[in-house]
Amino acid sequence: MDRIVDEIVLFGLGLPLLLLAPAAPAAVAAPLLALIATGALELLDRGEGGAQRQASASAASPVRAARFIRVARPAIAAAYLIAALAAPALAAFVPLLAYAAVAQNLGPLRFLWPAALLGAAVSGSGALAAAALLLGALACLAARRTTKVQTERASLRQWRDAVQEDRLALAERTRDLAERQDLEVSCAVLAERARIAREIHDNVGHLLTRSVLQMEALAVTHEDDPALAKELAAVGATLHEALGTVRASVHDLHDEAFDPQTTLAELIGEFPGIAGTLAFEAESLPRPVALAVVAIVREALANARTHGRATSVAVSLLEFPGFYQLAIEDNGRAANLVGEGGLGLASMEERATALGGTFSFGPLPPPRTGSRVFATFPKTQEVRP
Repeated sequence: MDRIVDEIVLFGLGLPLLLLAPAAPAAVAAPLLALIATGALELLDRGEGGAQRQASASAASPVRAARFIRVARPAIAAAYLIAALAAPALAAFVPLLAYAAVAQNLGPLRFLWPAALLGAAVSGSGALAAAALLLGALACLAARRTTKVQTERASLRQWRDAVQEDRLALAERTRDLAERQDLEVSCAVLAERARIAREIHDNVGHLLTRSVLQMEALAVTHEDDPALAKELAAVGATLHEALGTVRASVHDLHDEAFDPQTTLAELIGEFPGIAGTLAFEAESLPRPVALAVVAIVREALANARTHGRATSVAVSLLEFPGFYQLAIEDNGRAANLVGEGGLGLASMEERATALGGTFSFGPLPPPRTGSRVFATFPKTQEVRP
């Protein structure tokens, strides 16, 4: 846009210079020829940029178009400047062509444009030649200034884009760190719940069990004393109730300490040398299915590392209206696992079919390399013996 504004100003300043030119038919055609030449140069300059971008795709047509434009632009400018030698009236718009030559970097024409004013000087239009020379020098300075401004704007846009990309990358990394922190906190909470459940079971539960047994033994030894036996029975009933409450609390803590998504994420990280990803999209996963999924993933990861020599694995658990879908894909060698006898495969298949599901194992479709474990679990499980 800056170049267009400059060219409009130069065209407007060239019109008064026509008054200094000798009366000739060329004076009438000069503005039109200047507009045509300048417009053609601008269109070709913009077209060259698009052709160069398309030529990067190694297409033959854009390459030929770019070559043609590189030759056509200097030819158009040179043709106008040569015409100005024969028709002095065209010298009034030589500054406009000088501006285009400098702005578009048209090679030697950036410095040879003053020669086009010789025709006006020789024909007795010295004032026109001098004014056009001064205006042309100013046009060259304006072209250099505009080109520098455009270059700095392009650099500023690139810098802004780079900063924006860095900001987005930093935001994504911050989200990843926050998610990892949340996962670590969740793992710590679940681990603490599991520890508390074990402590209650191993300590309080055993003490209460021992007290119940001791109370029952006392009740047997004092059967001949009805009053004491009644009191001992009441104490025994209280101990039984306390033991039941402790067992229920331990069971609840153990269930809360088991989170399928967290367990799978930890499980993937337990296999060194394998870069794993987890896609978990299941909101309500029944405990039997969750236990089966964890067992299948553990066995699949072990097989992928031991038999398939895999270095990457992708685990996905998706929930659909009628079933859950588990898929485990790795870049190992599936044929090796099949050739080993497939004991791990039989174990995984038994866990899936025991819940009424399906199981399959095989290589990934070409051109991909690796193996895939695929299992489904219906939402209404029919547990098989």
